[in-house]
Amino acid sequence: MKVVELTKLLDEFVESRFIHYLTIDIEGFEYGILRELIGNGQFAKAGIIICQIDAELHNPKFPNAHDSIKQLNPVRFILDFLDTPSPYIPIFNVPYLRHPHQKVSFVNIVNPECRRAFKIESYFDRK
Repeated sequence: MKVVELTKLLDEFVESRFIHYLTIDIEGFEYGILRELIGNGQFAKAGIIICQIDAELHNPKFPNAHDSIKQLNPVRFILDFLDTPSPYIPIFNVPYLRHPHQKVSFVNIVNPECRRAFKIESYFDRK
């Protein structure tokens, strides 16, 4: 299977580095993708903006977990993901399947277009 860089895919086929919604379930490799979207990550530096990300975060203790995530602490990952300069906050987190993997939804609360599209202010309205 041919692998295409995300930036190339977005530039050539989507013609934008702005994505309203992304869902990822890539058997443990989602941690690496998410890491690259924040701070000095490759995708953050390339100007890729995603408004909402729904990710299935695979359990590193799952028997078939890829070696690259077997030592990963999922709670520490989420805390680091929020601590590193990140435009994302998790708005939904639930165990999924019996392993348990986690279904997590992140929203971009920094980008003005994302804020408008997802009505971010409505979540913080104290009325």
